[in-house]
Amino acid sequence: MSVDPVGTAVGMAFGELFLLVKEVVQTVAVFHDQLKKIESTLDSIVPIMKDIDEFNRRMDRKDMGQIQALINNGKDLVKKCSNIKALNLYKKYMHSKKLTDFDATLAREFQISMPLLSVRNTAEILGEVKEFREEFRVYHSGQANNGALQSGLGASGNLTVPEAPDFIVGSEVEASLRKLKGRLLEEGVSMIVVTAPGGCGKTTLITKLCHDVDIEGKFNNNIMFIRVSKKLNLMDIVQKMMQHKNFPVPTIETEDRAVHYLQQLLERIGQNPVLLVLDDVWSESKSILDKFVFKKIKDYKIVVTSRYEFPDVSFVHHLNPLNNVEALELFHRSVTVDGRSMVVPDDLLKQVVNRCKGLPLALTVVAKSLRGKDPSFWQTKLLDWSEGRTLLGSDSDILDCLRKSLDDLDGDPSIKERFMDLSSFPEDRKIPATALIDMWVELYNLDFNGLRAVTDLHKLIYRNLADLEVTSSHYAMQHDLLRELAIIECNQGEVEKRERLILDLTGNNFPDWWSEQKQPTLSARLVSISTDGTFSTPWPNLQLPEAEALVLNFETNIQTKTYCLPIFIEKANKLKALIVTNYSFFPAELGNFHVIGFNLRRIRLERVTVPLLSMGKLRLHNLRKISFFMCDISKASTLNDAKISDAMPNLVELDIDYCNDLVTLPDGICEIKPLKKLSITNCHNFSALPEQIGQSASLEVVRLNSCTNLSQLPDSIGALQKLISLNISDCLNLNTLPNQIGQLVNLKRMSMRGCPRLSVLPRSIVKLRNLRNVVCDKEKEVMWWPLKSSLNGLNIIVSEEEASLDWLRD
Repeated sequence: MSVDPVGTAVGMAFGELFLLVKEVVQTVAVFHDQLKKIESTLDSIVPIMKDIDEFNRRMDRKDMGQIQALINNGKDLVKKCSNIKALNLYKKYMHSKKLTDFDATLAREFQISMPLLSVRNTAEILGEVKEFREEFRVYHSGQANNGALQSGLGASGNLTVPEAPDFIVGSEVEASLRKLKGRLLEEGVSMIVVTAPGGCGKTTLITKLCHDVDIEGKFNNNIMFIRVSKKLNLMDIVQKMMQHKNFPVPTIETEDRAVHYLQQLLERIGQNPVLLVLDDVWSESKSILDKFVFKKIKDYKIVVTSRYEFPDVSFVHHLNPLNNVEALELFHRSVTVDGRSMVVPDDLLKQVVNRCKGLPLALTVVAKSLRGKDPSFWQTKLLDWSEGRTLLGSDSDILDCLRKSLDDLDGDPSIKERFMDLSSFPEDRKIPATALIDMWVELYNLDFNGLRAVTDLHKLIYRNLADLEVTSSHYAMQHDLLRELAIIECNQGEVEKRERLILDLTGNNFPDWWSEQKQPTLSARLVSISTDGTFSTPWPNLQLPEAEALVLNFETNIQTKTYCLPIFIEKANKLKALIVTNYSFFPAELGNFHVIGFNLRRIRLERVTVPLLSMGKLRLHNLRKISFFMCDISKASTLNDAKISDAMPNLVELDIDYCNDLVTLPDGICEIKPLKKLSITNCHNFSALPEQIGQSASLEVVRLNSCTNLSQLPDSIGALQKLISLNISDCLNLNTLPNQIGQLVNLKRMSMRGCPRLSVLPRSIVKLRNLRNVVCDKEKEVMWWPLKSSLNGLNIIVSEEEASLDWLRD
């Protein structure tokens, strides 16, 4: 019986698929090549669909239901394209593979002669792996040859839209969403300003707006969300936008050049609608804000959130606080524990809520400070608050309300201490969880692995005093109003007697109490100094006899791209933790490294150039942990006979992340006998562990995840008799495990998500009698199931993501 394909469900599904592919191929650059191939295949099928006789000949004896299911599966597959983040290398690889396989199946079912699609051979897979690895290498390299151009891959974590909240409360918010959505979908308006007091929910509103299905449908992957600090840096923002859109990133020396590159970028991506969100813009940035506007570029929209109004902007939306009913609803949601209602008199509940004046931030922070307390505690707190201000009419009033909610949280003063510590990092910047842990472990004498520090961070998140963001790493974020509160708390009392010294310098403008003539002796245990790109050395001297943790945040000078550590570090004899972070786009040469003191126990360096081998001349005999993040560490050292094992003989943990100039590990690392944790992650040129790794007999944890050039592990790894945890996830090129892996008699956990070339386990794997948890993909689960009978207690965990802080506990 003949079938007319055009009028059937098969024909309709085919038409929908073809239109979808034509649309998505224009908007999703990540899978452009695969989608173009599918488009070409579909184009070849069109004449068959129109010719009834030809269609019936080719579909002879085939189940039309199966053909329709194939096409519908293809539609679902293509729809998922826009949701795959380019930074998720394994997901990108697997989705690319699925698209290619679908294209081959489509051609086979319709008998299209496409011999190149018949078999995905090893060479083809390796080619894709090499391509993706190169994209990652270029993106994370931080700089190109001679500081010229850098290319980026996909969406930078800094510019992706944050996750939308689980719920929002308030008819005002719903009405605002509808109004703003209408403005973004219509033509005409180029800039929208959303203004409200701090803590009113501006960022939450815009995050929800960006995740609206119609907004995502219009702007697709052209939505860029940028957190703007008090000092808006136009050059830095434009560089991040170019990196986000996978264009070469130049060195930009002036704002005029930044405007030029921004215009070029928008002209290239402006064929499709563009939405740029600038979150938390200060009034001082008004003149710079105007430079983002290019009215000639159609469907280019800018949304600004600010505590301030900008009278020159034609459309300003005022976000009002919640009304009494809505405030009660949000407070009730925030104060409730595990769905159990609080037994608190209604009049007392309303009094507490009224103190917050409908501000979501104040409501959630206050609610979580009272969560689980009895009514008498509530009454006491209400009396305490009543001694202060009675109305929240300004930022200072809001801060006063929030400050009083911090007192006696759970009777645990450590929560407030940790909260104030967050202000050591710049406004609107993501705070690496590992940096906080390093700082807290040394300041508060916590356990070396930081388990208590992780618990403390969870406490802050639980009480809405910080947020957790998970991209390729784990970060804490602090609302700018909460950071202001933390700094106010830190600045109480005379500067000489403060436990925390938080300094934010503009240029070489030092506070009056600090100069060459005035060099007071300070009692601070935690010192944080932030400098901008106009700062230049030398540093005035500073006496820090009690400092145990020093946080240095900086942006480099465009011309020099160098940063010199302050000389006064050398005399800070109690200093145990040093955290140095470069917030400029390109890495900075780190000078004065010789001043680092003998007593340091932890060092964390981010986006700096400091050759690992050059550390051989240092004497860091108390150093227990050192971390490099996005650093250049492999430049040749002139100290040929300086041994790193002599410089840091008591090192327990080495953490190297996103250091793409790292190809091999210096042999001297293996001579550090106490080394227990070795973490080399996201280093896409790292090719091999040294054969001498077997000498590191104390190793308990080895993390090699996302080292995409790593093809095998050395045989000597079997000598690591104390190894408990091994992570090789997202090692795309890893094709085999050594037979000696069976000698790891104490191995308890193994993670191997995203290892597409690893298809066979060595026979010796059955000797891992203590292996309890294996984390793998669904496709690899079949390799492990036969071993469950031999390895008692083995749990096979099928997982795509590890989005909690649990990995910090390894």
